[in-house]
Amino acid sequence: MAKTLEFFFDFISPFSYIAYHALPSELGDLVSQVEYRPMFLGAVMQTTGNRPPGLVPAKGAYLPVDLARCARRYGIPFRLNPHFPMMNTRPMLRAAIGLSDTPDEQKRFIETVLHHVWAAPSSLKTDEPDQVRAMCAEAGFDADRILELAESEHTKSVLKANTDSAIERGAFGAPTFFVGSDMFFGHDRLDYVKEALLAA
Repeated sequence: MAKTLEFFFDFISPFSYIAYHALPSELGDLVSQVEYRPMFLGAVMQTTGNRPPGLVPAKGAYLPVDLARCARRYGIPFRLNPHFPMMNTRPMLRAAIGLSDTPDEQKRFIETVLHHVWAAPSSLKTDEPDQVRAMCAEAGFDADRILELAESEHTKSVLKANTDSAIERGAFGAPTFFVGSDMFFGHDRLDYVKEALLAA
């Protein structure tokens, strides 16, 4: 049986947005093996001693240039969210977890949130209920259900478990991918991910 590709991400990570769109291009039919694993990047950073690139002056200056270059590579729009990096994405991460029983809906929700955070002119603030409701209305999601999942004790516990698992397995940032015990960091390592999936 083919191995699953675990995709650990946080909506706060612009490179998770790039990675989401790079997956089909880089993996082809193997993209069907992706399992989406929302994690809280803030806890990963704090635990590992990492720092967001936007808080390192030289990286902060390079970040928008590199992101624009990556977006052009995959033919996707990109806007630097004005709320970055001070964004509370946990409600939307928990909502995404709550949709895991309906994988197609979960995938569409993840794509919708990523778009509204990193591409749409509205620049979604992920913990503002009115903005979330507007996004849901536009995309055809039940806003009451999404907001309920965002505050569910179950989804809170799963988000913590996902985050703890990522840290225990060596993650230090997002996006992080696992094929079995093999870890790959960054959307620009998807060629290695493909090799690992094919070998599996």
